[in-house]
Amino acid sequence: MLKYFASTYKDIILLLRDKAGLAMLFVMPAALIIIMTLLQDSSFKALEERQLPILVRNMDKDTFGIKIVEGLKNSKFFAVTELGNNDSCTIDELKLRVSGGEFQIGVMIHDNATNLLRNNIKYNILQQMSDENDDIFGDEVITLQQSPKIEIFFDPVTKSSFKQSVTSALREFSASVEARIIFNVYSSMFNDLLGMDLQNTGSFSTMVNIDTHYASTNNGILVPNSVQHNVPAWTIFAMFFIVIPLAGNIIKERRSGVYTRIRIAAGSYFPVTMGKVTTYTIIGMLQATSMLLIGVFLLPVMGLPGLIIGDNYLSLIILTISVSLAATGYGVVIGSVATSHEQSSIFGSISVVILAAIGGIWVPVFVMSPTMQQISNISPLNWALSGYYDVFLRNFGIADIMGYVISLIGFFMVCTAIALYYDRIRKET
Repeated sequence: MLKYFASTYKDIILLLRDKAGLAMLFVMPAALIIIMTLLQDSSFKALEERQLPILVRNMDKDTFGIKIVEGLKNSKFFAVTELGNNDSCTIDELKLRVSGGEFQIGVMIHDNATNLLRNNIKYNILQQMSDENDDIFGDEVITLQQSPKIEIFFDPVTKSSFKQSVTSALREFSASVEARIIFNVYSSMFNDLLGMDLQNTGSFSTMVNIDTHYASTNNGILVPNSVQHNVPAWTIFAMFFIVIPLAGNIIKERRSGVYTRIRIAAGSYFPVTMGKVTTYTIIGMLQATSMLLIGVFLLPVMGLPGLIIGDNYLSLIILTISVSLAATGYGVVIGSVATSHEQSSIFGSISVVILAAIGGIWVPVFVMSPTMQQISNISPLNWALSGYYDVFLRNFGIADIMGYVISLIGFFMVCTAIALYYDRIRKET
């Protein structure tokens, strides 16, 4: 136990003496969080729902056209620009404005659409009547005519998902207007035949309410944004980058003769290794704390969203300790296996960057291809990031993130075992 405390004290003293290196452990990740969040904020906003700019030319100017335009304007998904009565925009001009990128979508409602719809509704009613009742609409001559037309024009770069959204919305609005016009036709018919007035008190928009929610276990609705990705992502990256000073410290001890003197002392080398683990795990915890504080307090001052960490603080602490242990264990194994400072620094930095790239640090996993999403599961940085997502976005408790905690601690134990194995081989040789 004395050897453990002595090793921990020694490593803390060495870190405190290297003020420049210690500062870099905190300044570098802070700069990465701020810069990367500022750079990616617009990209993350583009992934969120946004209103689609639509140019509408309503040539009908009656119930059908007016209600369709009202439905588009009242929808939260579309930013509608309607051409007025004085605008003589033809189909070709509308297509030109859409294809030129001024609008993503153009909607042309042809004239006389309402009258055509009323006529065809009456025609269908007549088909249901017997021959002796074919005069229910008086002397009006009713024949089947062409269906009213709405033409939709899309910018060639518009995503297919947007096309489906607009088409579905227009079909919904059209069905609602058709129901309203059908009611009016039947109301007029009842009045003429029976002298009965029908009261239009019902709603023909939607008779079933569909509420959409984010699948979150807490009461608030949390939408992933640039801050909620970049703060934990670059915090994890910085914690794993501790591999460079840690591995360098181990190699420096071997070259300076300190390692030999420690080996001569009675007892196992395990307490010495755990002393290093304790020291650098504490550093990792301090890194994580400072980075999270930046996300909560500094980034909102810069006009970015604030980091919402939820209220499961114990889950956050346990997960952060696990990440710090995993990062420290990785540094210990690289320092034990590498034979030179150059080897440890080059392999350590490159391997961390690779693990970060496939683990979703640089590019979020949810925008990766399905193949890369499967590959990302091998990275311990992905386990850590997924755990932070669950804590921040889903407000998960300890039991819910225990899989990630066990995986990270297991990674630490494997790395530590390999380091001790190499140390034993080195002692025997």
